[in-house]
Amino acid sequence: MTQPTLNTRLIDSLTQIILSLSETEQEILAHQLQNSLNSAEGITETDPTLKADIEVGLQQLKTGQYNDYTPDSLPNLIEAIKMRGRQRLKEES
Repeated sequence: MTQPTLNTRLIDSLTQIILSLSETEQEILAHQLQNSLNSAEGITETDPTLKADIEVGLQQLKTGQYNDYTPDSLPNLIEAIKMRGRQRLKEES
């Protein structure tokens, strides 16, 4: 299975930002992250369709059924998403 591409520069930048926070700011950040995780877990517990979609996505990751995007391929992906959105809006009106 292909390993996902990690943005190590982003991770390094975030690490530096977090380390530069005061202790109080770090505690607030940890609290907000925990609340976000709890909210996400609550949503998947109350929405069986979302939970099923997430399970399908996890299985696809495990079996390598995903695409890696690079800075060169992202413009094509963005354009494809825009075209699908425009088509859907056109069909809805």
